[in-house]
Amino acid sequence: MSEFYEVAGGRLPVSRLRLGSGLELLERWADTAGQAAKNAMYKALFAISDGSVFQSYDIVDHHAQPGEFTVMIKDDLVVRVCVHDTAMFGISFIGRVGSPAP
Repeated sequence: MSEFYEVAGGRLPVSRLRLGSGLELLERWADTAGQAAKNAMYKALFAISDGSVFQSYDIVDHHAQPGEFTVMIKDDLVVRVCVHDTAMFGISFIGRVGSPAP
């Protein structure tokens, strides 16, 4: 597997990433989410951290925001992440497809 994933505006590392920000957002979302949605979310976050997300999920690149991409998790559940550097990523949005994002 390549060490980088090509996206608009650059290359993103695909392995050995740690969650560095957005944990509060994840906890707030988890407070109201059902167990199946939580399981799917956690599985996707592990895939982001181990680099397999690009082979396992549909990904939407954000051309205007290099380093950001959205992972289509299940049904209409998505998580948008931003890769901060070669070791960390953060969660910037969790919600439904089409929901207004900050």
